[in-house]
Amino acid sequence: MKLFSDSPNTKAENAQTYKALIITLTGNLILAVMKLIASHISESSGLRADALNSLSDVLYSTMLVIGMFIALRPPDISHPQGHRRFEPLVGVVISFSIAWAGYQALSGSIDKIQNGPQPLEMGLPVIVLMISALIKAAMYLVIRRIAKQVNSPTLKIAAMDNVMDTVTSFTAILGVIASRYINLLADPIAGILVSLWIFRAAFLALLENLGFLTGAGAPEETRQEFISLISGVPGVANVHQLCTEYVGTRYLLDVHINVDGKTSLHEVHRIESEVVKKLLEHPDVERAYVHVEPIGYD
Repeated sequence: MKLFSDSPNTKAENAQTYKALIITLTGNLILAVMKLIASHISESSGLRADALNSLSDVLYSTMLVIGMFIALRPPDISHPQGHRRFEPLVGVVISFSIAWAGYQALSGSIDKIQNGPQPLEMGLPVIVLMISALIKAAMYLVIRRIAKQVNSPTLKIAAMDNVMDTVTSFTAILGVIASRYINLLADPIAGILVSLWIFRAAFLALLENLGFLTGAGAPEETRQEFISLISGVPGVANVHQLCTEYVGTRYLLDVHINVDGKTSLHEVHRIESEVVKKLLEHPDVERAYVHVEPIGYD
């Protein structure tokens, strides 16, 4: 008797995922150290806020590596449907760590305004932030490519995080330049803007991962895609039930179809297998279970 499902992930997909995670963790660690040293030397609030953002990225990357390592484990007797639910659980924790980094950046910038900002040197902060923006842009391109190859929503979010960091770096650059040539308050204001961007990222991450974690269903447009795939299989007369819910970051489908009651058992099995095959080809589907019933039953 089989007590748990087969693993839906291939070794090649897992290897690509781990490659993306290593790139993310290593890149964020290097950038965080570089920015912290530069912000200590230059005393730039904008650079300090960006450094704290990079520190949150290091924590995010570390927890992501741990979460994905568990999530990609094959099904076993303790988790018959696999370990995918660990991934969004880690995502919720990460969203709070991102929010904490935003709070640290915001409080530091406000303190700078209250106590009076000091003139900043142009060279080091701008150079560091430019290098950071270029590295993050390169990381985005690499992670996005891998995310498309393995159809991973989590890696797509990690790729978009790199875009966000590129934007925050350029915001900090503008703050340093403006504090030099326009007003000293421009640098802590840039720090506040960066912190607001961090809060936004934390909120969006929390919102998305709560949907994954609570088993949210597919939107109408996606359900119609599933129905179209099922109905296109020869022998399927009707789709009278389709229940969807997230298992981790992909959907588990419970499908009930009608076929001609005179169809042989071998043909019924072929139809069922074809339906499952078609659904698993969809990038958002983790598993599909199909119940076959005669026409007129529901």
